[in-house]
Amino acid sequence: MEMEKSSYHHKDLKNALIEKGIELVATDGIHNFSIRKVAAACGVSHAAPYSHFQSKEELLDAMQEHITNQFSEILELTIKEHEHDPELLAYMGLAYATFFIRNPQYFSFLYSQSNFTIDLSLSTDGQSNYRPFEIYKDIVISLLERTNYPKEKQKDAVIAMWSFIHGITSLATMKNVHYDEGWEQKIADFLAVFQSSFLNYRR
Repeated sequence: MEMEKSSYHHKDLKNALIEKGIELVATDGIHNFSIRKVAAACGVSHAAPYSHFQSKEELLDAMQEHITNQFSEILELTIKEHEHDPELLAYMGLAYATFFIRNPQYFSFLYSQSNFTIDLSLSTDGQSNYRPFEIYKDIVISLLERTNYPKEKQKDAVIAMWSFIHGITSLATMKNVHYDEGWEQKIADFLAVFQSSFLNYRR
């Protein structure tokens, strides 16, 4: 009982519940998910999580927001640090992939179990769309416009680049995929293919 009491009063129980919830959904699936299981995994009473979350759905929303905020911050920081660097696209791709390679449970939860949607059209106002995609889309379009890339082809380029780095990240986070080189070290080489095709475009 003493250990449970100590865990219950952990200063960051809310964050612990979120992180453990992400792990459980990634391994067991959302249909087997419950607040009771998260509480047990954190070593607290089944009632403890309700001081932070009123329902399973509220916890799931918090888990999604937790990942999305971190992901967005990583992308925004990368832009701030490398905005004028000719290799910005490679840095963005590396930031995207590295975030999930180091947190594969985030990738599994976010893209397989959460309920957000991504609008791939360029006509949205950006406020209601998935924030990390909007950040990535805006910077890619900015880079394309610097090279006078045709406006009618910009959407194709954005989707192609997003799909490419997303696909590489998916492979890198899959336990049953083996690769004999370091994913993080090769991202720049992979993205150089797109950089030469898109960012070196001349009309």
